[in-house]
Amino acid sequence: MEKKNCEKIQLITKKARKENKLKDNEQKVLSDLKELELCNNLDTNKNYLLNKVIDFFEKKGYFFLFISLLKNEFCKKFLGALKEQCAVLDDEKSLSEVDIFLNGIAQCEKDGKEFLLPSQNSSFSDVFFSFEYGNDSDLHESLNINFTDHTQCLNVNTIFEEETKRLAPNKSRLKKLILYDNGYKSVVIKKNSDKENYVFSQDSSCQLIIKRFNESGTYTIILDIASGEVINAELKINDKNYNPLKILDLISSDEKILIKDQNLSEILTSYFDNERELDVDCKHLQNECLPIKSLNDLKNWKPPPVKHITAPLRKRAKDENRIKTLVCHDMKGGYLEDRYINGSNEENCFFFVHWAAVDIFGYFSHHLVSVPPCSWISAAHINGVQVIGTFITEWDEGVEVFENVFTDKKSVHELCMQLVNIATYYNFEGWLINIENKVKPYQIPLLKYFVKSLTADMHSYIPGSQVIWYDSVLKNGDLLWQNCLNDLNRLFFLNSDGIFLNYNWNEEHLLLSKLQAGDRYTDVYVGVDVFGRGKCLTEGGFSTVISVKEVRKHGLSVAIFAPGWVHECLEIKDFKENQFKFWGSLQQLIPPRIIEDLPYCSSFCPGFGNKMFRNGKVIDDKPWHNMNLQQPQPVYYSPTESGLVLYSDDAFNGGGCLCLSGNIISEEKALDFNILKTSFCLENACVISYTFKSLVQNVDIGLCLDMLSGQEAYKLHLVDFNSKKYSGSNSSVKYLTQAPIDQILKTGYKFDQGSFEQQTWIKRIYLLNSDDFSSHSIQNISVVASCKKPLAESVSILLGELEVLPVYPTYNLMYEDLTCKYVSDNSPTIDVECVLKWQYHSSISCSDIYVQPLNEDEQFICTTNQSFYKIKCSVKSVSEIAVILHPKTAGSENFPIASIKIPLKV
Repeated sequence: MEKKNCEKIQLITKKARKENKLKDNEQKVLSDLKELELCNNLDTNKNYLLNKVIDFFEKKGYFFLFISLLKNEFCKKFLGALKEQCAVLDDEKSLSEVDIFLNGIAQCEKDGKEFLLPSQNSSFSDVFFSFEYGNDSDLHESLNINFTDHTQCLNVNTIFEEETKRLAPNKSRLKKLILYDNGYKSVVIKKNSDKENYVFSQDSSCQLIIKRFNESGTYTIILDIASGEVINAELKINDKNYNPLKILDLISSDEKILIKDQNLSEILTSYFDNERELDVDCKHLQNECLPIKSLNDLKNWKPPPVKHITAPLRKRAKDENRIKTLVCHDMKGGYLEDRYINGSNEENCFFFVHWAAVDIFGYFSHHLVSVPPCSWISAAHINGVQVIGTFITEWDEGVEVFENVFTDKKSVHELCMQLVNIATYYNFEGWLINIENKVKPYQIPLLKYFVKSLTADMHSYIPGSQVIWYDSVLKNGDLLWQNCLNDLNRLFFLNSDGIFLNYNWNEEHLLLSKLQAGDRYTDVYVGVDVFGRGKCLTEGGFSTVISVKEVRKHGLSVAIFAPGWVHECLEIKDFKENQFKFWGSLQQLIPPRIIEDLPYCSSFCPGFGNKMFRNGKVIDDKPWHNMNLQQPQPVYYSPTESGLVLYSDDAFNGGGCLCLSGNIISEEKALDFNILKTSFCLENACVISYTFKSLVQNVDIGLCLDMLSGQEAYKLHLVDFNSKKYSGSNSSVKYLTQAPIDQILKTGYKFDQGSFEQQTWIKRIYLLNSDDFSSHSIQNISVVASCKKPLAESVSILLGELEVLPVYPTYNLMYEDLTCKYVSDNSPTIDVECVLKWQYHSSISCSDIYVQPLNEDEQFICTTNQSFYKIKCSVKSVSEIAVILHPKTAGSENFPIASIKIPLKV
């Protein structure tokens, strides 16, 4: 049998060479097939499969077509699929999966010939690569359609990958796109010859990216489409997120893209909450976020007509090797006061503000799909924390789910896409997969496929997302918690982003888990149950710190389960004190996460309060709870160590602020309160302000910034006008006083000085100008409290607001369409042409452009009031040039310069 298989491969190869049809990539596939383990030491079933594959290719003549269509990573995908099918060849039902896979190939050729082949006798490969696409206007040159990594498709982006120079300029002539997910047709996008547009069919599911260019910059519209419906829309202007409502201004009424026979502008008009549609959609307004409880509800889920707004995910500094912390919120069945979109007036609700210790927040309940309430999504995102929901199957109901879904890959794929669509619509970053029912052996390959596909799909639609497997079912289908990563559950770990271990582990389990994980040991989340159920290392509660310390000792990540214990099992009246005690004990083991992006502005509102404050005044005196309104939180430590606590009796904005307390024993001594661990890069000028109120006379505060510039590190103290004059030769400490109000107003910073009259809140504003602070970064922000004379009593100061705001525009300087060529054959001079683009800003009156060759003086090119310019210049033969932009205001002041290096390749 083995010899016969090899001879067949050789026969196909010889025949192809004779007909001059065999290309290099096809030879590689044939070679890989020949060397595949399928040809050696196989049982009858597996040899039968190889015969089946080869006979299919030879009989149908689809072999070269398949390679032509699926050039991108094709060999790896195809061989991987074969291996997967070979692993389950236990009965005839399994072999039918092979037929589905191969029939998908046949369908690709059939559909391809419908619009590409002039005659049925032509070779698809030859016609495909020699097809004349014509010279019509590039109606859809900026249309980009993204599909998930595992899909097999005719894709405008990938199909021309190797022929891009010849065909890409005319790719808009492609008449039809067809997407196949593992042999099943799922998306058909046809070009309507009458209306010259694309039509998305009712079963279309993909991501559509449309780019628009004008003098103000590059506008990128991103639409997530599921079942022919727009479920999410984003707008980026020069790669920064903006209000999607602006999309309607960018799309003309005759937009050439149709979705379910409606043009794109009509779809988006109905999608967004404009005034005309509010009267129609008000009946669909929901006041609660709820789980999906049944399989039928999950299958029939469609995006609600009105989308709940959630905060975008704030950027944190990346650390790939960092030990991570996952918090899994399981409290009284879930969906309590947190389910209300606009909050409630309940008192003593559970709250969470210790985000600096957390990487991933998971919302858990025992419903089939736990969709995180939008209040938790916003609170986590604004503090830089990813959010995941839970997909759980349990006991008899779980067995029923498997009987209905895990029957074939089509059903599993549909389940994956529904979970992806839900996460995309509600704007969260992944799933915890918790299978707690026994799985039949023949369902295991489909369960593996589910984990692998969901992970790949989530990564495609939501970059950086996480799919985490819970330690429950084994590779043979048994439901048996291992409390470690081992050979029995490693299959699911390898096909996901991590594993959440059960809670009854010991040190031997931790050692084995780290060994099994290899380089991915930080993807092992060791479960720690705060309730201490079962054979846990400790009884839980406040001794949770002992378990976390043991996990950290072995370098593994931790998953803290059910921290609501503090609220459920202890006195409600002491909840805030106990919550800080619990998390304060853990933060000594968890270094705070670093906030990276600007602007930063926070009133430190915790998302609840006894009253509602605006600019220091009470606007509502009723208690409230709404995590949607939480503001970015500081780095909290134990109150006994730092004196930094949450204060809810007074606030500047929202329902609470920070209270800084301690003893100042002398005028020379001061109290230091660490607020934020940051990595704020100051590319341009920056305004920093803080607002405070002292509860004790003669006490003042200032900010201390840990600054870094190149190799130089120093502390920058922001001090008051009336503070004593600081002097000295210590280069590691510098001082900056408040900026004059007229200087602040010139930056465009909005400040209503009258709002502080007759109030006890004090606001101070500082300007870090670009001349002194460009190329600096702020590594840490702390508050320093001092007094004019020693005090016998403890001092308390309220910090009501902190702002770090760039005041100059980010130019996003870029270049396109670069061409370089020598003036003549023997000339050392290069002619350079390119298009320079930068972000438009209303304060920029005009800009001077200079070119500076390597190691030479800069050359003036032009002055322009546009935000783009086509540069044409001649320079001596060098490896790179720098293009320098000097923006100017309408007055005498200039904005900081921007530059970009352009490599020259002739």
